[in-house]
Amino acid sequence: MIEMGYLQADEGDRFALRASADIRELFDANRLIAWVLCDARRVVGSACATFFERLPYPDGALHAEVGGVYVEPAYRGHGHASRLIEAVLSEVRAAGVRGTFLRPSPRSKPLYARLGFTEDEHGLMRLSGFATP
Repeated sequence: MIEMGYLQADEGDRFALRASADIRELFDANRLIAWVLCDARRVVGSACATFFERLPYPDGALHAEVGGVYVEPAYRGHGHASRLIEAVLSEVRAAGVRGTFLRPSPRSKPLYARLGFTEDEHGLMRLSGFATP
């Protein structure tokens, strides 16, 4: 969050406390899946998806938003982000979602395009083969 400019370094501890509680609630409600990349000592990458429901359609109401994709700079360029996202998408597909989307950073758009996401006129990227969320 700091690297992307969403959070100032001095806000990290306060944010981590709040985020931990929010993430726990999402996990407890089965609304979050997450994969992490670890080196011998710590987490160095992640990818997540949150589930939510919209109005019912004949093919379901469940949707997923991919987010929380990050790999520390020293670990980039080795396919880790792709593997993390693919692991998350495998679970998303198994959940039978109707639509999957994400809000990419400009730098990440080529990665998501390689994984089958297409960008719409609003800057959202949707996974091909799913209905529009």
